[in-house]
Amino acid sequence: MRILEIHACDDWLSCPLDSLDAIHAAHVAFRKNSAWQEVVPGLDSIAVQFDPVRITPEQATDLFREQMLAPFNGAMEKPQPIIIPVCYEDSFSPDRDWIAEKLGLTVEALIEWHSNLEFTVTMLGFMPGFAYLQCTEAVSDIGRLATPRQKVDAGSIGLIGDQSCIYSFTSPGGWPIIGRTPLKLFDIGKHPPALLSANQTVSFQPISKTEFDTLAAEHVK
Repeated sequence: MRILEIHACDDWLSCPLDSLDAIHAAHVAFRKNSAWQEVVPGLDSIAVQFDPVRITPEQATDLFREQMLAPFNGAMEKPQPIIIPVCYEDSFSPDRDWIAEKLGLTVEALIEWHSNLEFTVTMLGFMPGFAYLQCTEAVSDIGRLATPRQKVDAGSIGLIGDQSCIYSFTSPGGWPIIGRTPLKLFDIGKHPPALLSANQTVSFQPISKTEFDTLAAEHVK
């Protein structure tokens, strides 16, 4: 029998898993169980939240262990791929030229290269709707900014190598920014409120500033 390393903290339980595929499959399976209030996939684990009024910590742990030991075969559901429009113009990409130089590319080649990559959403975190992405190809290390910015605009796309991110809200941040999308990553008025979900395939499509402004106006309505 597989030995589980279950961690408990107040009304949360978590357990490490050995692959992103297993984590994403567990995420789908756990979301189908109404006992869990929240199901959060991480880079190397899955976590669930339960309501102590409805279920005791001991009952929750037993149920969590039972689900963890059950095979996740057939539970995997791949979300529909999404193409994210992104404007790479310098007003939206403060680190574009630096990233291009770091990778030995011209700005034009950088845009073409980045918009032809495919990424997978590994998890949402840091803030609601904030997406962490993993590139399906090997990418040279770029690294984080030496000094984080106090303000990174919502929709900004960060790139540190084969890992990328999309900021769902304006916040401080230390990722080099290569562009910005006008799409809203999180809208409490929609169901689900997050635009992206774990295990979703993401690619990027270059747009002009005029197209950016048009799409941004549409998403304000």
